[in-house]
Amino acid sequence: MNPASSCGSVGNPQGLGGGMTARTAQRYGSSSTGLVSLETSQTPSDKVIITKSTRLPKMRRVLLAAAKIIQNEMQDGGFRYRVAFITTTYRPDEEWEGKQISRLMDCYRKWCGRRKIQIKGVWVLETTKAGKPHYHIALFLPRGLTPPMPDKQGWWSHGMTNATWARRPVGYLAKYASKGFKHDIPKNARIYGVYGVSRVNLSYWRAPGWLRSFSTIGDEIKRNGEWWENHSTGIAYHSPWVLDGFGPNGVVLLWIGWALNDIRFL
Repeated sequence: MNPASSCGSVGNPQGLGGGMTARTAQRYGSSSTGLVSLETSQTPSDKVIITKSTRLPKMRRVLLAAAKIIQNEMQDGGFRYRVAFITTTYRPDEEWEGKQISRLMDCYRKWCGRRKIQIKGVWVLETTKAGKPHYHIALFLPRGLTPPMPDKQGWWSHGMTNATWARRPVGYLAKYASKGFKHDIPKNARIYGVYGVSRVNLSYWRAPGWLRSFSTIGDEIKRNGEWWENHSTGIAYHSPWVLDGFGPNGVVLLWIGWALNDIRFL
């Protein structure tokens, strides 16, 4: 791919809250009296540990959903497009920093803007056999446009980059999203990013599994403090999971189920 114009000046997933809430303290260790089952097999004593591996299903789910949404929108709009897959790597002496991928994607966003198109694509973090992070980027572009190589443009000064055109972009993404992490990823690192897809279109896929089980694809779901609101059904729910503490392997969540005041109409 040939370099084009320069970027010029370059201008969190929601985490878990800290500590035990009053709602948790009132019902922590209580019997199942007053709990609403909603046809789940879990009990108030169930616990899960959130580790790096438990982040992978959400990453796969959101990435593939975003790629399919972009692909369908371009096909339904009658656009002829291609998908560029760009890989960015780090030199052995180069250290990872969290804002490096954001700065690069901002360069591509500005590059697209100068061509009067919206940036559409995704990226995913992966680690090498040696444990070094690197990124895979998929950009959906109208035919006739070729994205510049970021290292040659000066957009990626941390190592080398390469690029290719993908014939089956969703399948290609599924391959990388299914690999997992063979080594520890940097602390607080984002493991994926999505551009050109509205939050509303992705809200179902970002929602936790317990909420998706009684929601529908396309529902508009928002998190509002301790509440999860489904604006398509008009119902809001407290999460049946609460923060229980921090273990050596990750964050520990406790299942407490629902009481009647944990579900309300909007």
